[in-house]
Amino acid sequence: MKSLFVFLVSIFTIFNINAQTWTWSPDSPQAGENLKVDLKFFATDNDINVVAYTFMGADLQAADVHTVVDNDGIHMSLLVPSWTNWIRLVIKDKDGDPLIGDDKVVVKGSSLPKAGMVEKAMAMNTYSRFMDLKKDNAEILSMYKEAIQASPEWLNKPEVLSGYFAAANTDGSTDDLKIIRTHLQSINSDPNAISSELLTSAVRTSKDLGDTVLQQSLRKKLDSTDPKSMIAQEELLMKFNKSTSLEEKIAIRDQFKSTYGITDKNKGIYDKMTSGLIDQYAGKEDWTMVATMINEILDPMRRASVCNNYAWTLAGEGIEGEAPHLDVASQLSATSLIAISRDVKKPSMNSKLEWERNLDFSRAMYGDTYAVILYKEGKYNEALDHQSFAVKTYKYEDIEMNDRYALYLEKAGRQDELLDFIDDMIVQGTASAKMKETHKRIWTTERTPDKLYNQYASTLEAKAREKKLEEIQAMWMDAPAIDFKLKNLKGEEVSLSDYKGKTVVLDFWAVWCGPCKASFPGMKTALEHYAADDNVVFLFIDTWETGENIPDKVSNYLKENNYPFHALLDAKNQVVANYKVEGIPTKFIIDKDQKIRFKVMGYGGSEEGLVEELMTMIEMTQNGGKIQKS
Repeated sequence: MKSLFVFLVSIFTIFNINAQTWTWSPDSPQAGENLKVDLKFFATDNDINVVAYTFMGADLQAADVHTVVDNDGIHMSLLVPSWTNWIRLVIKDKDGDPLIGDDKVVVKGSSLPKAGMVEKAMAMNTYSRFMDLKKDNAEILSMYKEAIQASPEWLNKPEVLSGYFAAANTDGSTDDLKIIRTHLQSINSDPNAISSELLTSAVRTSKDLGDTVLQQSLRKKLDSTDPKSMIAQEELLMKFNKSTSLEEKIAIRDQFKSTYGITDKNKGIYDKMTSGLIDQYAGKEDWTMVATMINEILDPMRRASVCNNYAWTLAGEGIEGEAPHLDVASQLSATSLIAISRDVKKPSMNSKLEWERNLDFSRAMYGDTYAVILYKEGKYNEALDHQSFAVKTYKYEDIEMNDRYALYLEKAGRQDELLDFIDDMIVQGTASAKMKETHKRIWTTERTPDKLYNQYASTLEAKAREKKLEEIQAMWMDAPAIDFKLKNLKGEEVSLSDYKGKTVVLDFWAVWCGPCKASFPGMKTALEHYAADDNVVFLFIDTWETGENIPDKVSNYLKENNYPFHALLDAKNQVVANYKVEGIPTKFIIDKDQKIRFKVMGYGGSEEGLVEELMTMIEMTQNGGKIQKS
């Protein structure tokens, strides 16, 4: 299966954060009324997008905002949705990453007290990363408590009950957990009709509380109220997953469809079952049934993803691999591209521009797969059409995509374009070793003697180093590094402040994160380079994990791959929130005074490039922002 490497890039703009001024007109926005917002003293370019986030009940809504940028700042105008009690405007860069945001409670007469506060708590708890909100669990808990004290009716809102419990449980607040348990007991004993949604939330919460007796009693009440509840449907999915027989899996899926029908709420479960059947047929190499079952996947995005995954596998997972079922791969790959049309329904939590960007990235990745297939079929120009879109969409940052583009250019006989492309990649610092070999072979065999080529190549490499250095210098920042205390795999408590006086490299990662793991050979090389330097420390912070036995998972992964990393466990995801990490891997370079000097997100695919970048940043950090050009 081909992994999608999503590169998140932050723009650190030089400005005085205290001088930024948000002006809302009116200062208290009214639901259903026009709103104008100005942001002054914020240095930016015109290549930004502003997204307005609101809530319709428990569902997050996103919309692009009409924006004008001039010398006075950023000017936004919009109609406040009639459904919301809270609104947040977030300014995002050209890559969709948040730069800055501000929010207000919306005046709306028909809501429970503190409705805007509840919606902000929901946003902070679940969506903080792409809203430029700090996930402060204590603040989230405080907001829920204040709202519930103002109106206990909030506890009868499923999203509030679950959110309040999550915050109280994370905080270990026994008083709040007692309030929640008492309310669950009142739900259980209430003779009046209670909604299936609230009972479902109550069953899940009582389970997480560890109260088996209460959970079972609430479950009986739920089954009586709604025999077709989502919990009942999820249990049938669990039965499906545990089954090892294809015939039994088919029967369970049929049972699911006949018992519950297919709705917007449960079609995801049905699609998971269908995907499970596809895996079974693929294991038997029954590609006819694979193609048939794929057409039964209801969600077009899931259908496209499954098509692409199998197409990539059957195409040999790249140029070098064998492809005994190239005809099937071609059919599936073409289907993946058809499925992701502009007509695909936009998720409410994406704005129109964000959704179009996501579709473009999916189309680029799936087009890259299709180009491999076309190349193996000898259709080089058609392969180039798809690959050209892929590399442009990925901004020439995916080295493997770039390699394939170069290969297709050569096979199509477009040598001048090929050499110009590799020239650009060398100067950009993203040319692979394979690309450089191709460059040299063409120049030395058809254009210039070897000696002259070496001089030419050296000139390009020097330009690349100079350009990269300028990029790194532009990333220099000055922000306080927030202290933390985390346990390592030995159970020892480690604080950032333990390393005051040293240069510290923090690397946020997770066992499930493909780009994180792909970057680790380069991280190991960098760590070994500084092994004898006591003034440079590497800390690998494992975060955003789910499931059980996380310390064992982390330890086993590092041991199996022979990575001598000092791993710390961000079990509550608090450090990653404090550092406002939007995606992983993310690295911070911190100086001896505990100031953040660099923040780097994503992995470009080049081990050599990663090591050189880290070494340059560490040198600059140790020398107060200066570096010797060579």
